[in-house]
Amino acid sequence: MNLNLIPIYKFLHKRNQDIIDEDISFVDEINNYLIDEDLLLVENAKEPMFDVIMIGSGGTEAKFLRQMDTLKEPFVILSTSRNNSLPAALEIKTYLENHGKLCFLLTGDEKHIASMLKHIATIINAYKNLANNRLGVIGGPASWLIATPVEPKKIKKYFNLDIVKITSKELEETIKKFEEEMLDLNDIPHAQDLINQAENHEDLINSLVIYMALKELVEKYQLKGLTIRCYDLIKKRGATACLALSLLNEEGITAGCEGDVISLVTMHITNALTDRSCFMANPSKFNYEDHSLLLSHCTVPLNMASSYKLTTHFESGLGIGIKGELPEGRVSLLKIAPDYNLDNCLCVPATIKENLSLPGHCRTQILVSLTEDSLLDVLKASFGNHIIVVYGEVYQDFFPLLSLLRRE
Repeated sequence: MNLNLIPIYKFLHKRNQDIIDEDISFVDEINNYLIDEDLLLVENAKEPMFDVIMIGSGGTEAKFLRQMDTLKEPFVILSTSRNNSLPAALEIKTYLENHGKLCFLLTGDEKHIASMLKHIATIINAYKNLANNRLGVIGGPASWLIATPVEPKKIKKYFNLDIVKITSKELEETIKKFEEEMLDLNDIPHAQDLINQAENHEDLINSLVIYMALKELVEKYQLKGLTIRCYDLIKKRGATACLALSLLNEEGITAGCEGDVISLVTMHITNALTDRSCFMANPSKFNYEDHSLLLSHCTVPLNMASSYKLTTHFESGLGIGIKGELPEGRVSLLKIAPDYNLDNCLCVPATIKENLSLPGHCRTQILVSLTEDSLLDVLKASFGNHIIVVYGEVYQDFFPLLSLLRRE
């Protein structure tokens, strides 16, 4: 994918061509680092992913302003770090930010700049892939989610995502349809392994019927994700959606529980950035001495776990809940604020340090390590009762993507 390079210069002396030749070599070296990412800086590129404005010298601020109306957000400003490029780039960056524009300043060596371009490409690609995605809300939010109402107009306004409301009655009718048919295990991922891991075969079948019903609703409404008021299933059927949601997440269909729309949106945006599954977890216990946080839930995607067991759902003791063992490693803790205020969002790095099996908590339990500052950030954030966990340092790209979405 080409990136459109737009050089801007203002020359006051005779070294014009020498400066241009230096900058050509500078760009060539950046491209050497980008080639494996299928990205390339090209002047006058056709249908580029985005523009990169290279500030080649000082005194270029006015020239930038004259071209500004032909450019789109985010503004990607590249400094060569020579010939007073950086002070001019900083002046332009400050102007853009003072006028509420989203911009990125690229400076440093060629390898670092290439890395930053890769991040920006990831953000913009996710932004484009999210446009007009349809997310299903089945049955509405759980009664205890008093801070997270379903607000389709705001979600469309802020994230360009369409909310499709589906009744619990339609889900029930779809489940009954699959109950009347012979379940074909060829339609079920990991079928034999699930059978081997399940403590109760009847509960497993009930969970897989729910999975098939949800998949049919995904196809019917052309959904990219869904959340379900899952406790209705427990009350009505003694069955859980935990395994169904886990399998859907593994397939790339964002799936959350309890009808938590804000968690669903957070997960879906994260999936667009990473193409990886997320774990929607309860923050269960803070430890202020070692700056750790216990996170737990029963719906972890199987492809996030190194191993798993199918046991019962924690709160009810019914149906299927998943106890997964997650590999230790770097993760990001993310959550959009229910009031949609970017300042209240949660976006911090953490490390999974241990898997636990404590009584009094949901089945999958991970202890994550934070810095003292990050722990305070979690406590200060306004995010409701769920946190989204994803492997990698996604926090670097998450907030810029939210900022770009909010520019619409």
